[in-house]
Amino acid sequence: MALWRIRIRLSDDPHSRAQLDLALAGQRVKDVTFAPRDADSAEMAGDVVLELPQDEDLGTLLSALHRISPQVFVSRVDDDQAATNGPALTTQFRHRGGFARQVASSRATD
Repeated sequence: MALWRIRIRLSDDPHSRAQLDLALAGQRVKDVTFAPRDADSAEMAGDVVLELPQDEDLGTLLSALHRISPQVFVSRVDDDQAATNGPALTTQFRHRGGFARQVASSRATD
């Protein structure tokens, strides 16, 4: 299965976070990391790394994410990079009525 890194920028509000949860529901999410937003911005940016069983599923997911944000960037994650840049995949992402995320206090951009 292919690993994909999706970089997204969205409003830091409960509605946008709920929409992101809904878009990721049922996906095999490996990592979700959002950087704290700047004091003068109402948006936050972050990365989602997920595993898709079929590449065709990527289009459906990207369509859902573009309804939330006009800025969605996608790249394929190499197996070597995945092994060294994060925890092992343990479960599917499930919508639990809350926004599942890790916040990075200081993060170098790619």
